[in-house]
Amino acid sequence: MLRSLVTALLLCASACANAPIDAESDPNAGLLRDFLDGKFDAAGHPLNAKVLDAATLCGGTALFASCELALPDGARSGPLMANLRLRVHDHASHGAIVTLRLGTASETLTVARLRALEEWIDLPVTLQSGSATALRIEPASSAQIDIDYVEVFPARFGLVIDPGSGVVDRLTFEIPRQHKLQALTADGVDLMPRLDDLLASGLATRTTTELRTLIDVGVADLVPARGDVTELRARAGDDNARAQLRRTAAACAFEGDPFGTRVLVTGFQPFPAAGTHENVSGVAVTAMNPANLRNAQVMRLVLPVEYDRAAAAIADVIERCAPDIVISFGQGGGAIALEEVAYNLQDTGEISGGAPDNRGVIRAAQPIDAAAPAERPTLLPLAEIESALVAIGEAPQHSTDPGRYICNNVMFVNIATMGPRGGRAGFIHLPFTTQFDDAVRARFARVVETAIQATVDTP
Repeated sequence: MLRSLVTALLLCASACANAPIDAESDPNAGLLRDFLDGKFDAAGHPLNAKVLDAATLCGGTALFASCELALPDGARSGPLMANLRLRVHDHASHGAIVTLRLGTASETLTVARLRALEEWIDLPVTLQSGSATALRIEPASSAQIDIDYVEVFPARFGLVIDPGSGVVDRLTFEIPRQHKLQALTADGVDLMPRLDDLLASGLATRTTTELRTLIDVGVADLVPARGDVTELRARAGDDNARAQLRRTAAACAFEGDPFGTRVLVTGFQPFPAAGTHENVSGVAVTAMNPANLRNAQVMRLVLPVEYDRAAAAIADVIERCAPDIVISFGQGGGAIALEEVAYNLQDTGEISGGAPDNRGVIRAAQPIDAAAPAERPTLLPLAEIESALVAIGEAPQHSTDPGRYICNNVMFVNIATMGPRGGRAGFIHLPFTTQFDDAVRARFARVVETAIQATVDTP
């Protein structure tokens, strides 16, 4: 899967990286802060990018007609990535807004793919091979847009583990052509010697193309002595990826009152894939004690940070285990955020080029379900949850923006799956933290327990 070189840039760059989080206005501010990795200049551009001032070269920030930008020397042969920074003020009710052309490649921002008006966003296009001397920006006649700049830089494949987490028989590691797989572990055990033996014996295969290397291997061959759940981690160059391998689907293991309401609670693994600290949601869900609840039995599940795979895991558990309530938790910004709505969109426009999930996949302005509505409101009793959390000394806030990363993806799907069953489902972000002493674990375990109890107690 093609990934951009730019996988870790906050749009506000270094200035925002050091700014305090304004939890009063946005409890999820800083949601993707862990992706800022220092590989960018002070203005926020990739260190090897050629930056074109589109506003100056096209005669102003407001673009009313097509504009062609000559590419600088050193940025004319593929594979190339060009990224246009733009803002949409208005557009027709449907169809194209603007098209970006680079040689034989093109990318169109459509109304269906637009996240919001009046917000700066990115439109990337990739030229996989060949050459280009110019980049052309073509706005639709009905569109009112502003442009800022275009970045042009070498595109490349990033490390991807396919198909990702779950019950899988085979794995494919997709690696940039200029790199090699440098590290591979399962639950901390080095798998590189075993993989080398499998390649030498023909039980694993390596295929190299102009742009990438594919290594295909059976899971049972690679990790024969694995447990029920195995944490697989890989590294190639600066890229990291991880996946959660399961022998079987998660068991329907509910704890607590056997006659109580059945509640599924979920948290997440650490992210990014190279994350060095735990995820507060995974910590909270693991630390909570079902025995502290009344009239409730709880199944706990820690999800992989993967777009479709995390959502599919929840949908599978709902189908097999039939919970009455689903409450998903994630790592957020500066406050507890009670999410009011999920959006039918996968996008990390806050970061130039997009942020990869833990198996290496980037989604930019893509719907979760093309046949589904644009939004789905929460099915949780947020007012009652808020009152209960305030009663234990917390200061939750309501949020209408859960981001468009994995948390939003999970929320959109858990509501869609539970709604037709007459159940309750939704999402709560917990405050970002990197410190997890006993007091912190106890605090967030209590937050989870309180949210569950308030939901169970609400008719």
